[in-house]
Amino acid sequence: MVRWSAVALIVLAVVHLLVLGIDVPAELPKWLEFSLWTLDHWQPLRAQPLDLALSGGVFWATAGSFAVPLLILGSLLLWLDRRGDPIPAFVGWTLVGWTALMTLLMPPSGFPLGLLIALCLAVGLERRKTQAKISKM
Repeated sequence: MVRWSAVALIVLAVVHLLVLGIDVPAELPKWLEFSLWTLDHWQPLRAQPLDLALSGGVFWATAGSFAVPLLILGSLLLWLDRRGDPIPAFVGWTLVGWTALMTLLMPPSGFPLGLLIALCLAVGLERRKTQAKISKM
């Protein structure tokens, strides 16, 4: 269950970057010219020029999103699992808490799927912890 969850986190992150990354090619030249490095980004979103707000939105939906750390987390979990190293259960439960909150805030998104994956991860890690305790007895 842990391995499946790690792979699912990686897939979810990659799909997120690919699907929401459709606008990146149009914005990338601006980003490379440091258009995100302006004081206008510190203004309330509604006060920003539309081009700047949209470019910032594309950035935060892709490169600046949680998809990249999620990809790293999934890869780390998969690597630890393959090595047989212990993974603390709090990793899964913390991910459950975060995805549950995000699901409540934005149900029509990928967060419900992330919540399901996080629950599988947390349950899998709890089972491993229980089995490790039983085997030590």
